[in-house]
Parts: sequence; C-alpha cells; structure tokens
Amino acid sequence: MSAKVAVQYGHALRRSGAVFEAAQLYERAIKLRPGMAAAWLGLGIARKALGMRSAAIAAFVETLRLDPSIGNARAELVTYGARGEQGQLAGRKTSMADAVKGLTLSMREATQWRRELDDLSVFPPASYHDYRATLAVKAPVDVPASARQPLHILIQARGAPPSAIRGSLQSLLVQSSHDWVATVLVDDGVANHPVASLAHVEARIRFCATEQADAMDEGWTLLIDAGTLLHPLAVDWFSWTTSMDCVAAYCDHDRVERDWKHGPYYSDPILQPVYDRYWFDDPETTPAALLLRRFPAGNHMIAEYLAMAAKEGNVAHIPLPLASRSGQWRASALRAAMRVPDVYDGARICVIIPTRDNPALLKPCIDSLLRFADRPEQIDIKIVSNRTALPESKALLRELGRRNGTDIIDFDEPFNWSRANNIAARNCKADIFLFLNDDTEMLTQGWDGILTRLIARDDKIGAIGVRLHYPQGGIQHAGIMFGLDDSGPQHEGRWQESGFEGPAGRWSRTHASSAVTGAFMAMPRKMFDQLGGFDEQDFAIAYNDVDMCLRVREAGALVLYCPDIIMIHHESVSRGSNLSAEMVDWDQAELESLHHRWGTAIFLDPAYNPNFTKTGYPFDGYRQPSSQEVVEHVRRSATTEPWAVRRQH
Repeated sequence: MSAKVAVQYGHALRRSGAVFEAAQLYERAIKLRPGMAAAWLGLGIARKALGMRSAAIAAFVETLRLDPSIGNARAELVTYGARGEQGQLAGRKTSMADAVKGLTLSMREATQWRRELDDLSVFPPASYHDYRATLAVKAPVDVPASARQPLHILIQARGAPPSAIRGSLQSLLVQSSHDWVATVLVDDGVANHPVASLAHVEARIRFCATEQADAMDEGWTLLIDAGTLLHPLAVDWFSWTTSMDCVAAYCDHDRVERDWKHGPYYSDPILQPVYDRYWFDDPETTPAALLLRRFPAGNHMIAEYLAMAAKEGNVAHIPLPLASRSGQWRASALRAAMRVPDVYDGARICVIIPTRDNPALLKPCIDSLLRFADRPEQIDIKIVSNRTALPESKALLRELGRRNGTDIIDFDEPFNWSRANNIAARNCKADIFLFLNDDTEMLTQGWDGILTRLIARDDKIGAIGVRLHYPQGGIQHAGIMFGLDDSGPQHEGRWQESGFEGPAGRWSRTHASSAVTGAFMAMPRKMFDQLGGFDEQDFAIAYNDVDMCLRVREAGALVLYCPDIIMIHHESVSRGSNLSAEMVDWDQAELESLHHRWGTAIFLDPAYNPNFTKTGYPFDGYRQPSSQEVVEHVRRSATTEPWAVRRQH
C-alpha cells in the first residue's frame, strides 16, 4: 500500500468512526513518506479524536513545518487551544495585511485572509507581557466635568515596606488626571521615613497613622494596597465610572516586576468577569483597585469592601488592566474573603435519567451516584425508559426498579429529551431536580451534600453544572460560554488536560456561568416549576439546556458552575465528526430557534473579558478591545442584574 492510498483509506475510516484504525494508517503513511503533510494532518485529527492532546498538537505543528500554507492545521491548533504552537508567521501576517489593504484579492480570499489576520493578531497566553506592553489604553469617552467626581485615593500601607508605598505614590504622580488626593494609612514609624517626605513635595498626598482620615466616608474613594501601581489613565477611567449608576467599580490587574535597566515585565493577568460574588469569594481574584462611593468604617480588606458594596447597589467592571501588583507584600492576602457557613437542610434530590438500551453505561452511572452519596436515602431516581428493546436492558431496569426510591417510567414516544425530563419531573416531589445523562459516572464523594449546601445557602441559584471529564482523561465541560467566532454556545475547557485549571484557575473555581450542559444540570424544584420545565416544542434534542439556563437568568437567578463535583462523561471526543447531514441540519434548526428567541444574548458572555480572543479557542490568547467594546462592557456591568438576559421574541 502506498502512502497516498494509506492516507485516503485513513480518511475513510476516520469519517466512519474507526478513529484508532485511521491513526494507524496515517502512521504507516508517515513511515513510508515522512514529509507527507497530509498524513500528519490526518494523524493530528485522529489523535485529537482519541483525546491525545499533546500528540495531536505535535502532529499539527509538524504539518505546518512541512507546509505552512495548510490552513486546516493552523485552524485545528487555534480551535484546540494551542494558538501559541503555530510558530513564527509574521511574514505571512505582513503579506496578508498588505494584500487586504491593497484589495488585490478576490472578496472571498480577502474575507478568509482577514480572518487569519485577526487570528495572527492575537497574542498567545504565554506572550502576555508582549500584549500588555503594546496595549493601547485610551482615555474614556467624554463626560461633562460636572458628572465626574474627584477621587480620594486610599492606600492601605500598614505593615508595608516603604519601597512599596513609594511605588504606588509614584504611579499616582504620573496620572493624566490631576483631580485626586491621596491618604496613606501607615504604621507610626513610617512618618519619619524618607518616603513620608513626598507629602511635603506634593500637597495632594498625606500620611495618616489613624484608622481613618477625615471625611473618609464622603465622596468617592479608590482603595489600593501599597505596592499596587496604577496605569497613567487609571484615575481617568475610575473618575469616568462615577457617572454610572453604581456604588463601586473595579478593574483588571496583573503582576509587574520592575527592572531599572530593562523596564517592567508583566505576568499573571487577572482579567475579571462582570461582578460575580462566587468568583470573588477567593483572595486570589480580589481586585487590585476598588472604587467605592461610600467608604464604610472598619478595618476591612478589599474583598470585604467589595462584598459589602455589592449588597448596596450596582458594581461596575472596567475591562482594562489599570493596576499592577508589584513585590511580595499584599494587605488583602492577610484575610480571606467572607464565606457563608455550610448548612444542610435535609433536602431530597430527584435524579432524572432518560435512557434507551444503554445498560453498559446506565448501571455504573447509578451505582456511582449512590456509592459516592453521603445520604443515598435522600436520593430518588427516575429512569425514563424510551422504548427499551434489548433483553439485557429490560433486565437491568427490573433490577434497578427494586431499589426503594427508584422508579422506571415508560416513555413510549419518539425521543424528545425535553419532554422525557418534564414527564419525570411531574412525578417527583423532591426539593432539587438533577437532570443527568445515562453516560455519566460520578467521581466525587459527598456530591449530594455539595449540591444541597449550595442551593440551601443561596436562593439566587437557579441551575448548577459541574466539571465533566472524558473517560480517556481531559476536560469535556467546565461551563458553557457565548460569543466566540459569532458562533453558537460552546463548552469551556474542552480537550484540556484534566489538571489544567484555566486562566486565573477559573475551571477549578466555583463561579457564575452563562450556561451549563444538560448532561448534569441541578435545579431547585421551585425554579423548574416557575419556568414551566424544558421547552418540548422548539428544543426536543439540542440547546434545551442552554435555553433553560437563559430562562433562569431571565428570571434574575444565577447559573453556577461547580468544579467541586467531577464526573466522567462518555461523550465522544470527536462528537460531530460522524453526524449525518440530516443531524447537522436538525442541530442548526434548533440553534436558529435559540437565536430567534434570545437574539444577541447568545453572543454576550458576562464572564468573558473582552481582552480575550474572539476567535478560535476560548481564553486562548489576548487581543486589543476597541474603546467602544470597553465602554459598552462597563455600561452593561453597571446594571442591577448584569447576568440577566431578555428574550428577543
């Protein structure tokens, strides 16, 4: 067999679902012709389908090395979250830019090249310093002077070294806006240190050894820790937000290492979401700069001030890295953010599982749920049997039905996921519903207690999703995000290694999400009843989970992603590669229904910072947001319900 025939046969096998055999044929072709780029590309796609992330990336990189013109290999790297592996393509970027500018291409070619140029304009995650060093932060839009408020900069410096205090004050002295005064809260001994001489050089600076300065509870206060360096336009932007309907505002930040000869080096960005108390329930994500309309009395840390402000009114987010932490000292790290004690109120959970002739996965699914539950006696299970036919399936259902609290519901209709779950929910009186795929397997001890405690302590929770892993390893779901490539909703974290935590550890932190998958979706019964269940008419197969999450947010509740619960999901890594044309058309039709109902809401994600790439793989690089994007984001964030959505039809 020649290398060319092996590749063609490999393509046929891969499309038919025989991915492992296809990979073997691609490897055989490569042995015959090591320089055959098509064989390397096919091998990369096959390895990706098998969950072999590192090996797949290596194959795509080799494809580009052999033939840089193969756009499919570059596209695979971008969609796979490996943008930084593309190599040096600056020459191609320049030639494409010139061609687009000169309109020397056909419209179709220009459109494709424009997209590639946008991709190449994104800085890979490892190149954050280059992105930050070239980021062109512009002054905010004009606001009448009467609408802007002067800022009182309060620098928490108790226990801080004088060098940290000096750094923060020097960053204030180069602000483009001069409408500020600064108070440095220090220990008694600092008043005699040379750093205190800056109060004699600049009249707007004063050092204060008391707990609070005069009139500190009046006007707008910008709170930072000593050692935090502000961008030269920081005061301008925070002053601009005082014209918003908000009681507080925060910005993005990073870490900076200063070198007198080579200049600053930026790293470890925290590109924040719209305000989410769960995201900020962690000292590591505490904003480096916080603007407050009213500064309450007390010796609190920034995280605590933010939590208190959020209870009083709207909190705005400025999606720009206007602050950089330097050095090792950090006052906010001395205390953890406030946490609500865990409570348990004896809530029952009803697990609803539609199934059809899948006994090899259904049994371990249910066994693992009960084995890892702290209170299995508090769990009801409703198995919706959709025209089960295999003898072994019927035997398993009879066996499972003998357990007290487990019911088998006959669903003798054409399959409709939404209807199957709604029918089961009508026959369950539990406090919490858990809608679950039959191809999942629980890995977390005490998962039931985690769910009930979350829901019991926060009546704003409308739905909860969890972290799902592929059986071969790697993340399959870490929440659902909107707005990338102007395409439909997609899973966060897909194909990443199981131990990878994502940007700022987001895939290992509980936080609000735009949506979560119906493969595991827990809901308080009262929320499910309030919304009238899943939509059986427009979303029989796909996007019923996303539509439900949007309706939860429309009702003013939160959709929560909880990585403390981990399950295996036996969904194929190559899902979509073997779909028939009819299945694709059906999926597109239900996506159209989702768009018709929700409009632009399915392109806006409150958790997705506009500094992240808008093309390719979520969070896989940084791009310069336009001034309009920044302003629109700030305005949306400074609303009463920044996570709420409105339907279009």
